[in-house]
Amino acid sequence: MKDKAFKVSLCGVTSAVALLIMFMSGIFPMLDYALPMYAGFTMVVIIVETNRKWALMTYISVSILCLFLTPNYQASFLFILFMGYYPILRYSLEGLKLKLPRVLIKLSVFNMAIILYYNVFTKLFTGIDMTEDLGIFGEYSLYAMWAMANLIFICYDYLLGELTRIYTSWFRKKIIGRK
Repeated sequence: MKDKAFKVSLCGVTSAVALLIMFMSGIFPMLDYALPMYAGFTMVVIIVETNRKWALMTYISVSILCLFLTPNYQASFLFILFMGYYPILRYSLEGLKLKLPRVLIKLSVFNMAIILYYNVFTKLFTGIDMTEDLGIFGEYSLYAMWAMANLIFICYDYLLGELTRIYTSWFRKKIIGRK
């Protein structure tokens, strides 16, 4: 019973932290791409300390609460459509021995999520043009934005791996005292 109580309390605290991070996207709108990444990293703590099932349930609860409690829908959709579940998926994909299929799956999932995000967001909020700040690229601005998103994803994937390694090898041992 003690183990289950630990898992429930850890998921509750982690959900609160993720929601706080997502709520800050209304205060700091210039971070509406970075904050969902930070909130998604909280799922790594759940995966390492419990398992994927608990992390998935935490992701679902944070996603539902994001829709009702956070003022920045763009950041909320990013968290729901990709940044929230990707750390869980990444943790599962690390078990694949071959690197090429792992990378192709990661890129495919990311690109499908970004296409879905773009289509959902532009259909729901028709007055918003996501490519208006890329005017120097002209008709190729959508492709330029997509290429930049893929570059940022590659950096995010690498940093997520490094943060997971730091959490498991240093923070968890030194600060929490767990092996």
